[in-house]
Amino acid sequence: MAHVITRLMGGLGNQLFQYAAGHTLAARLGVPLLVDRSFLDHRPAGMTWTARELELDELRVPLTYATPEQVRHMRRPLVSRSYQRAHRLLPFLFPDNTFRERGKGYDDAIGHVTAPVYLDGFWQNEGYFRSLADPLRNTLFVPRATPSPLNAQLRDAMRSTNSASIHVRRGDYVSNAEANRFHGVCSVDYYTSSADLLAQQCGVEHFFLFSDDPAWVQANIRLPYATTHVSHNHGREGHWDLWLMKHCKHHIIANSSFSWWGAWLNPSASKQVIAPARWFHGEDLPSSAILPPTWIAR
Repeated sequence: MAHVITRLMGGLGNQLFQYAAGHTLAARLGVPLLVDRSFLDHRPAGMTWTARELELDELRVPLTYATPEQVRHMRRPLVSRSYQRAHRLLPFLFPDNTFRERGKGYDDAIGHVTAPVYLDGFWQNEGYFRSLADPLRNTLFVPRATPSPLNAQLRDAMRSTNSASIHVRRGDYVSNAEANRFHGVCSVDYYTSSADLLAQQCGVEHFFLFSDDPAWVQANIRLPYATTHVSHNHGREGHWDLWLMKHCKHHIIANSSFSWWGAWLNPSASKQVIAPARWFHGEDLPSSAILPPTWIAR
């Protein structure tokens, strides 16, 4: 049976991108979506990246896992040099069913993809799933469980005032040398000046701060506005932070796929989203490659 397999890599934010792109492609082609979780489950000796776990199962997304045999069959051109040579010589007899990400930004070649296909990439652009934005926001990318009393209380507070979320991404962006070289971190001035901008232009009255390093945030980011530090959702409860961010009226995000989703899941057409102009440290990548056109890059 023809199908789409999407490869899951990275934390929850990246998993959302990979699932959203696969789900939208599978819906267009009218075939089932399978997810390949083998990278998440693999822990090779000497790995230099941050180990991640499957987190999509905390959300209301249907998950059908690809078997190891299905993954091997679809990824033959990636792992076999002989198969790669055969594909170059006889592409019709030895097809390459992998659609690989060729760079940042939307690749319109995905519009010509047919099933079966294996998606290998991060797909960090809403162009891959904009057509299904409403069901993703309202039906699939929502928690399976009911919110705790504290999360429900915070949601109500966010709804009742002119609120904005601030997400500060540190964690392995600081502690892992490779991640630090690749991503870098946003400056304190970026957050404080962005908060001033939202207060002046949008009348934001209350900022809700989220971070994987809440102690650093409390010590270093001081705002002359009402603030609430949200730091009680730990480990596999991270999806509740996304759910809370979604209920703020405006957003200041880090160069992080996690906070990208916290802002994108907010369906409001009047939201203001401020994002870093440079997404990757040391790389002159245009913000349009990752950010929706209505977001402010600074």
